[in-house]
Amino acid sequence: MKKIFLVTLYLLVAAFAGAQTNTELKTLIKQSFGYFPRIQELQKASETSELRIGLARSNYYPVLSANGAYTYVTPLSRINTQNGELVFQPNNNYDFNLSLTQPIWDFGKTNAQIAKAKTDLLSATTNIEQAKAQVAAQVANVYYAMVYLKKAITVEDSILSFLRENKKIVESRIKRGDALQIDITNIQSNIDLEENRKVDFVNSLQKQKALLDYTTGVNTEPTSGDFDFPAFSEAPVMDYAKQNNFDLLLANQRTLATEMDLKYSENSRYPLLNLIGGTGYKNGYQPSIQPLIFNYLVGVRLSVPIYSAGKTSQNIQISRKNVEASQLAVKTTENNLRKDLAQVQADITSNADRIKNSEAQVKYAREALVLTESRYKQGVATHLDLLNASSNLQRILLNQIQFEFQLCAARIEQARLLGWKYWSE
Repeated sequence: MKKIFLVTLYLLVAAFAGAQTNTELKTLIKQSFGYFPRIQELQKASETSELRIGLARSNYYPVLSANGAYTYVTPLSRINTQNGELVFQPNNNYDFNLSLTQPIWDFGKTNAQIAKAKTDLLSATTNIEQAKAQVAAQVANVYYAMVYLKKAITVEDSILSFLRENKKIVESRIKRGDALQIDITNIQSNIDLEENRKVDFVNSLQKQKALLDYTTGVNTEPTSGDFDFPAFSEAPVMDYAKQNNFDLLLANQRTLATEMDLKYSENSRYPLLNLIGGTGYKNGYQPSIQPLIFNYLVGVRLSVPIYSAGKTSQNIQISRKNVEASQLAVKTTENNLRKDLAQVQADITSNADRIKNSEAQVKYAREALVLTESRYKQGVATHLDLLNASSNLQRILLNQIQFEFQLCAARIEQARLLGWKYWSE
């Protein structure tokens, strides 16, 4: 019986002894990246954003069009001359040509569109990384929840083993007349209670296993029995978070996008200069208006906005408001990040303190159980004293496991807030 408690205690101590990255967890996280549909959806959105850069850049290039037209006209304009009747155009008019439009100067409109498209691509990439961080945190939480539940089941097994062993002892004492039937009833009641608690743990373990399968496509259980999620060691924490937190990165990128929108709106007030050209075949040329004649043209076209009923000014004002709103959103995101990091650090500190305190509690509860066992065998302590001492130790062991799991979960949340890619290290 003592060996059972010693093995359980050893497992609990070993669970917090190391802080190396778990290779099995990293494999599951990387598996989820290729399996989880949300990440694949965002990757397609990123590919679309990349295509939009090329679409924006195409405004630099010429537009070449092939055109063909036929027009039947009647009546025709005619005049009589000394040489006979002069007709200005035929009834059947044909025009086949190639037209070319080449932008020469657009006062930065295309540059603003390209910059906006690049910012959108950057945001799409950041969205993928953010989704990966969220999925990684989910997988890590499920993984260590399963570790916690397996440890809790181990403790429950030790409790049930202890109760069943004592039930046999009490049964033998009843036969000798040294114990009462109520003692057996109390033990059996405790056994039933612990059996139900174990069923709850097993049920939760199966649910977590199903959740892991949903996230990674792998139906498995952790082979590791440790809460070995690594602690973040770089400092200062807030400076690292400002550079890597995905929510903050997205907020800054949205600000850049609104600034490009503002620049484009402002440049809409300026003219557009294009080179135009064309060549083809057309009839209607004097003096013989029927044959198709080769022709061409070259020139420039200047388009100057003069009046738009205030639309341009309103677009500029809207864009400026969007820039101001996005800048305030960055400050809000940074404040929320600072708050969340402080809260998770409080959870890390408090759970670390609880674990430290529980180690002393385990030691004292174990000594108390050994002493109560000795007193019980000598007939000084009652069977109820023995059950209370055993239950007290087991509850402390379960609490210690829970504190370790909570500390591990807090570290996972801290890593997510920091934007730390622990799965790639």
